[in-house]
Amino acid sequence: RVSLAVDAILNFMEEFVDQAKMMDSVNKELLGKIIRAMTGAKATKDDDDEEDEKEEEDDDDDGEKDQIQRAEERLDQVLEHEKENFTPGFLRHIEGECTRIANAPKMTRESARLLQMMRVIQARVVEELGKDLGEGALVLGQLLGYDDKDERFAVLNAGLQVRGISFAKELSGLTKEALEGFSNIPGDAVDPTLVARVIEIDGWIDSFLTDKTIKS
Repeated sequence: RVSLAVDAILNFMEEFVDQAKMMDSVNKELLGKIIRAMTGAKATKDDDDEEDEKEEEDDDDDGEKDQIQRAEERLDQVLEHEKENFTPGFLRHIEGECTRIANAPKMTRESARLLQMMRVIQARVVEELGKDLGEGALVLGQLLGYDDKDERFAVLNAGLQVRGISFAKELSGLTKEALEGFSNIPGDAVDPTLVARVIEIDGWIDSFLTDKTIKS
């Protein structure tokens, strides 16, 4: 089992590095689609006819619904439809856009509104990623795909909050088995950064379990 955990983590990291180079345009298109859905803007011609019909129905109800509620409903729809496309690279793309807007020489009313919208999208994507964390070694592989420490913590924390103590205990056992497996690999065959990330995740999980034990 330890060997399987180590192999799964290493294989995931190799695949992620290979695929990350091709994702920039895909991430831009996906983010644009989510923003259009939230604002009620006309979808591109490549979007499904069914989605167009839903947006038209939403527009018919504009007089009855609050603008924020409409935006949330549109966001729910597109997140449900696109959640299979949410990746670590997409989350980094959102953060990059937020940083770019926030660091602009002049913050206009429109850019401030866009930044607020982007932060909402970012939070919801993290929530969806946390909900959809897989099982066993796959979870570690998913988390280790995030280069940014804050992203790793946010997605892990969302998953632990949704899945609870039993999931945390399962994941804790696997991180410790993976670390044991790393220690048995001779020389410098395992990337020190990878080991450090697993140690970091293991510590976060232990803190979560300790906190839950104290509160109970």
